[in-house]
Amino acid sequence: MATFPVATGARMLGIHSKTLHHWLKEAKLPLVPHPTDARMSCVAEEHLLEVARRHGRPLPDLPFAARQSGPSAPEPREEQASSWPAHEVPSAPSAALLSPPSAALTDLIQRLSCLETRIVTLQEQLAQLALALLHERERTVESRIAALEAVVQPLVGTHRLPDVPEQGPGSEAAGASPGKRRLVPAEQRARARLPALIEYAAQGAYVIISAQEGELPLLPNSPEWFEWLATICSFRFVGQQGRFTAYRDTKHGHPTRSWRAYRTIHQRNYKCSLGVTETLTLACLEQAAATLQAHVPAL
Repeated sequence: MATFPVATGARMLGIHSKTLHHWLKEAKLPLVPHPTDARMSCVAEEHLLEVARRHGRPLPDLPFAARQSGPSAPEPREEQASSWPAHEVPSAPSAALLSPPSAALTDLIQRLSCLETRIVTLQEQLAQLALALLHERERTVESRIAALEAVVQPLVGTHRLPDVPEQGPGSEAAGASPGKRRLVPAEQRARARLPALIEYAAQGAYVIISAQEGELPLLPNSPEWFEWLATICSFRFVGQQGRFTAYRDTKHGHPTRSWRAYRTIHQRNYKCSLGVTETLTLACLEQAAATLQAHVPAL
């Protein structure tokens, strides 16, 4: 009796090994031990044929080299076929199962490969369009900020609200000008939160503008310059190399003498150290602006 390993029998039937186990158990056909390796389970040839007949599975000619010799030699394939009833003779394996891949399958594989290539190309084009959109948005925002600052700067310098002394009740009736009014606390706090501006003007000079005092007559890198910087906690710088916002470092909730510059580019924050107040020269500020400007993607 010829025997085959379960995996070999399942492969001949074109099914999974677990399915063959289930079919054998359903037909009450036991497994047999391997002739030389007791750890391996085998299926007898007649049991394999019975399972193929029950489930209508095509079974190719059993190669002699794949058989495990048993106590008796198997009968020829022709004799086995003659012993089956005419309506139960196992059919030959389908030509479609044994033939190489058809031309239609090859064409389908090629079309799938072309489709994958197109998808990759579309993804690259989409990434380029998104990057171009970000660059255009950055350029638009920068131009709008520059235009707004160009409009606000002369207004702040020439239309600064005059300082109004404290007035008590009835001062308006005493002859105070009705056009002048004292800033309410909310307006004072709003102005106090606005950082000062140090900007490179079109005339080739730097101007310093305070939200409370307007344009300040300060000479950069002068002693008055450093004294003024020691009195503020933040400022905006728009120079020849770029722009940023500077603020003091804090320690235990109190500002220190150290300064940092930061700038937000494409929703990411970039920072660099400026040093202490005494080192905040125009050269230092321009160098920091160029360092942060380097993070802007090139168009």
